[in-house]
Amino acid sequence: MFRKRTLVTISALAGISILLVGCGKSSPTNHSNQAATSSSKAVQKGSTKSNSSDLWNKKKDQELTSFINQWAPTMGQSYTKYDGNDDLKTKAGMYYPKDLSQTTVNGGNDSIGWAPSGKGSYDYNVVALYNYDRPGNAATHITYAFAFHSGEPVALVEQSTNGTPNWTPTKNTDVSSNFAKIANGNGSTKQSSTTKKDNDTSSTAELSFEDAAALIQKGGFTDFNYDSAKTMHDGSHPTSNGGYVMITYPGAKGQDQFTITKTGKNKYHIEAKYGTLDGGSFKAFDDQSTYGPTSADVTK
Repeated sequence: MFRKRTLVTISALAGISILLVGCGKSSPTNHSNQAATSSSKAVQKGSTKSNSSDLWNKKKDQELTSFINQWAPTMGQSYTKYDGNDDLKTKAGMYYPKDLSQTTVNGGNDSIGWAPSGKGSYDYNVVALYNYDRPGNAATHITYAFAFHSGEPVALVEQSTNGTPNWTPTKNTDVSSNFAKIANGNGSTKQSSTTKKDNDTSSTAELSFEDAAALIQKGGFTDFNYDSAKTMHDGSHPTSNGGYVMITYPGAKGQDQFTITKTGKNKYHIEAKYGTLDGGSFKAFDDQSTYGPTSADVTK
């Protein structure tokens, strides 16, 4: 009897040991599965983040918005930004970015389209769009498309009123240079013109609209009208070398461009180009002398 009980006890203990060993082996397997699952979830979560190789991101987009909101009032303008959902409608009847495929760049066949990362299948990959409709009945507007071409930032402008809308690199150095700085991760230049004037006593202090208008009038440019220019001089801007680009709009589709260059202390050279926006982009008239002097040297 005693021998039987001992054998039974030994058998029972052996069975329990086997069960315990079995449980002990399954535990690491479970931990391994959990770790693999957690790792898989982490990879899936990470894949939703912006690719670090993107040329454009939310931070840069916010910096560009801040620049536009600061710069536009100095031009007497107010821009509407494409919000990523509702197409941006211009006064000329275009809807961007939907209608980008119906436009040209530099009058050529390069493709242009919306690509918020800056990397896309287009020749010009647009990351931001802003539009300003000029007052009045005409379909005049200024639309900026901030894009990457071959990986390089380029600020394009479209002001077409009829025909195929055409994008060209903006001549506004404030816009082009600040977009390049932002795109390259250097931020924008947020110092105001007033602050620059107060702190800059050098010979390259910026000219104001009033300064430029006075110089143009002094140069005897008969096609320049101060009151008309004061009302509308969209695209006009001071230059970094102490000069100024004055753009005026005589007549329904006319445009005059006065480029003022500083040549010495209180001395300036002015070049004038008279033309039209008929066809969508600026085209100089063949006979410039009909509209007044084409150049002048003046002293402030």
